[in-house]
Amino acid sequence: MNFNLSRNQFFLILFVVQSGSSFFSFPSPFVNAAGRDAWLVFIVAGALHYMLLLFYERNYKNFKIGPFVGWLYKIYWLFLTIVYMAYIDYTLAVWGFPETPQIIVIAVLVTVSLYANLSRAETVINLSVMLIPLIFVFVIFLQFAWKDLVWTNLFPFGESTGAEWAKGFLKAQIAFIGSELYVFFRKHVDSKQKIKGRPLFFYQILWFTFFFFSVLIVILYYTPRGLERLPEPLLFLLKAQEVTFVERLDLFFLYIWTVWTIITIVIISFAALYVHRLHFNEHQKRDTIIWHIFLVLLPLFFLSKGFVEKLNDVIIYLYLVFGLFIPLIVILMNRRKQK
Repeated sequence: MNFNLSRNQFFLILFVVQSGSSFFSFPSPFVNAAGRDAWLVFIVAGALHYMLLLFYERNYKNFKIGPFVGWLYKIYWLFLTIVYMAYIDYTLAVWGFPETPQIIVIAVLVTVSLYANLSRAETVINLSVMLIPLIFVFVIFLQFAWKDLVWTNLFPFGESTGAEWAKGFLKAQIAFIGSELYVFFRKHVDSKQKIKGRPLFFYQILWFTFFFFSVLIVILYYTPRGLERLPEPLLFLLKAQEVTFVERLDLFFLYIWTVWTIITIVIISFAALYVHRLHFNEHQKRDTIIWHIFLVLLPLFFLSKGFVEKLNDVIIYLYLVFGLFIPLIVILMNRRKQK
């Protein structure tokens, strides 16, 4: 599969996948795990994320995988899309479409991915552009809550225990999921456009600010005890805001989140099919259809709240394997072979 990315397209794909389905659900488990110092924990986690991107940038040319590792990543991305599909469908059933059969909602979401991945690669690449205005709108509308923020919630800091810091670092990995696409797509970026240095640092600042803002506003708006009972605190925050131009602000952004998740699933499916075609270039249309049949059927087994919570816990450990350890092992082995 041949395709070219501009620097902006590359960073936008990374940003969409890294925020994707996890953004609205990220603050609650992270803040509950890290305690009052969650904002400090995330600053340190953000620095580690930047170090990871620098490692990817320095070594992406040595990331060359065989069929076995390719199959591992395809299984991982299949699991990831199943988790995202199950989570967004469960959330839509609770918030937006309680009477709609869940298989219909899933089928509609998957149809978009099927159409995009049966089209040219540029269709998937350019699909992320439509999210740019929606992301800005979301950030702007969160400003309605500023009058209700309690800034003293940040203090006193430095009271989180070592165990809370460790749990907080683990939960912070949710915001890193998707960064592994860096080593897969980096070689397709226009060689005339520089990534290392200021462009990569600017992307890191953008990613960090976006997630840090969500963490900060949740800490300032909710009490620790109240946050424990809210799986999607940003949606509850939006629901509490009274505006004249729309009756339910939370539902408006729930639909934006749905579009966000759909595009994330499209990109992850594109990545899985891209890796598949590195070693199996025949029957592309058939394989694309089979992949999306799995996406319709498999999430149906994990639509309960208990399953969704368990899958969200498991996915953190899988990311550590596929986002950190496997790239590290593959890169070191390829560098050793070159020597």
